[in-house]
Amino acid sequence: MPQSPSSEVRRKLETLRNRFRDKTIREIEGLVASIFNASRYPEATEELISVYQLLHRLAGSAGTLGFTQLGEQARKLEIVIKPLADQITEGVDSERIRLQLKQLLANGYENDIAGLGSLLGVAEPVSTGWHKPRPVEAGNQSVLLILEPDQQRKELISQGLALYDYQVHSLSSGEQWPDSMDEIDLVMIRDRLLRDDEVHWLSKLRSIPVICFSEAHDFTTRYQLACLGVDACIDEPQDIPALADRIEQLLAEGLATLTGRVMIVDDDRELLEHYRVVLTSGGLQVRALDDPSRLLSELSEFRPDILLMDVQMGHYDGPVLARMLRFQAEWLSLPIIFFSSEEDRDLQLDVLARGGDDFVTKPVSDEFLLRTARIRCYRARQLGKLVSLDSLTGLLKHALAKAELNREYARCTRTGHDSVVAMLDLDHFKRVNDSYGHGTGDMVIKALSNLLRHRLRNTDIIGRYGGEEFVIVLPECSLEKAVEVLEALSRDFARLVFNGGNEEFSVTFSAGVAVLTAYGSGDQAIDAADRALYRRKRAGRNGVTVASGDQP
Repeated sequence: MPQSPSSEVRRKLETLRNRFRDKTIREIEGLVASIFNASRYPEATEELISVYQLLHRLAGSAGTLGFTQLGEQARKLEIVIKPLADQITEGVDSERIRLQLKQLLANGYENDIAGLGSLLGVAEPVSTGWHKPRPVEAGNQSVLLILEPDQQRKELISQGLALYDYQVHSLSSGEQWPDSMDEIDLVMIRDRLLRDDEVHWLSKLRSIPVICFSEAHDFTTRYQLACLGVDACIDEPQDIPALADRIEQLLAEGLATLTGRVMIVDDDRELLEHYRVVLTSGGLQVRALDDPSRLLSELSEFRPDILLMDVQMGHYDGPVLARMLRFQAEWLSLPIIFFSSEEDRDLQLDVLARGGDDFVTKPVSDEFLLRTARIRCYRARQLGKLVSLDSLTGLLKHALAKAELNREYARCTRTGHDSVVAMLDLDHFKRVNDSYGHGTGDMVIKALSNLLRHRLRNTDIIGRYGGEEFVIVLPECSLEKAVEVLEALSRDFARLVFNGGNEEFSVTFSAGVAVLTAYGSGDQAIDAADRALYRRKRAGRNGVTVASGDQP
C-alpha cells in the first residue's frame, strides 16, 4: 500500500534526523579533541574558532531537527566560548587565551561538551500536523459549495456559475454538511444560517474561503459576519458576473498564499535538506544551495520569489552576499530573509541594514518556516503583479502579453509546433458604458476575463490588449480546435446576465484568429488576427472569424 503524503514526509524527516544524529556524534568528538589541543598547545588555540562556529550552528539547527535540549545546551556553551574566539580574531596573545581556557576546563567545560552526545537521545516526535497536501492548482476545476435554503436562488446560482466551469454542489442547511471538506475550495452561505444554532459546523471550514449572501448593511451585522470568519459579503447573488468575480479573487488569493518559489542557501546540509522537505511538502518550489559561490548562476536560472539565507556559512558572510546581490538591478527587490541563532537585536538590525529584509531566529519550527515562506512569497508576487498584470482584470498587460506572444512565436519556429493567436473585442461596449456607467462596464470586462481564465488552459497566454480588447495565444493548438474553443466561449459569454441599475442586459464579443507561424513575425500574426476581428465586426459581430489564407 502506498504511503500517504504525510507519512512520506515523516519518513524523510526521520531520515534527516538520523543523519544529523550520526554526524553530530562525530562532531562532538572533534569538539572535545579541539578543546584538548587548545588547552595544551598555544599554537592550537585557533581551533577554538571552529569550536565556537560549530556550537553556534548546533544552537540553530538542533532545535529545528527536533533536538531542542541539545540546541539549548549548545547555545549556553557557545556563549561561554565566544569571548575566547573573539580574542583570537582580535590577535590577543595565545598563551593568555590558553590560560582562560584552562580555567573553563577546571569548571567542567570539557565535560559539558562531551555531554552533548547524551542529548541526541532526547528528541521530540516528528510532527507533520502542518502538512496540508491539497493546494488548489490553477487550471483545475474548482469545487464550490452553496448553502442556500431558497431552491430557486440555489438553482440560479449553480447554473450561472457552471458557465465559468466551476463544479457546484448545493445544500439547504448546515445539518447536511459533508463529512469531509478536503475537496471543497470555497463555500457560499445565506447569512441567516450563520445566526442560528447551526453555526457550530462553521469550524469545519478551517481555511476555506467563505462568501456570505446578506442584504444587511449595518455595522453590527457585518462585524459579526467578519468575526465568524466570513471573507466576503455579497448583497445580491443573482448578479452572477459580480459573484464570479469575487469567487475568482478569493480563490486566486488562496492559491497565491500556498505557492511560491524559494531559494535556500545554507552550508548545513542536513538543515538545508530539512528546510527543503518541509517547504516542498507544503506546496512550494524550492532550490536548495549549500555552496554560496553558485548563488548568482542559480538565481538567474531559478528566479525565486524569496531568498532564505544563513548569516554565516563557513568562509561566506550572508549579509555580504546580500550586498553583492544588490549590485545588480534585477535583484534589488528580491526579499532576503536571514536565518541565524543570533539573538542580539542590535546585531540583527546591523544584518538587515546590509541588505536583508527580515531576520528569523533559529531554531525555527516547521510550521513557522512554512508560513513565513508562504507569506513572503505571496507579498513578493503581489508586488510583481503591480508591474506585470492589468489592475482591473489580473491579466497580462499589453507589453508583457506581446512579449509572451513573441516568445511563443520563436518557440514554434524552433520546434515546428502550431499555435494560434486570437484577438477579442467586446461588441457595442461604448453603448454599455453610456447606458449603465463605467462601473458596470468594468464588471463586463472582468466577467470576460474570468471566463477566459477559467475556460482556457494554464499554458494559454491571456492579455488585456487595451480597453475592451484582449489577446489570446493558444500554444500547440490547431486552428480548428481554437475556433471550436472560442465559439463555445462566445456562446456562453452571451448567456451571462448583467445588472445595470434596474435593467438586465447581455453582451457579446467578436474574435479573429490566425495561425501564429503562418506569418513572418508575431506582430504580423497579431495584425492578421486583428483584421479578421474587424471582418467579424462588419459581418454582424458575435462570433469568430479566421484570418484570410489561414482556413484549412
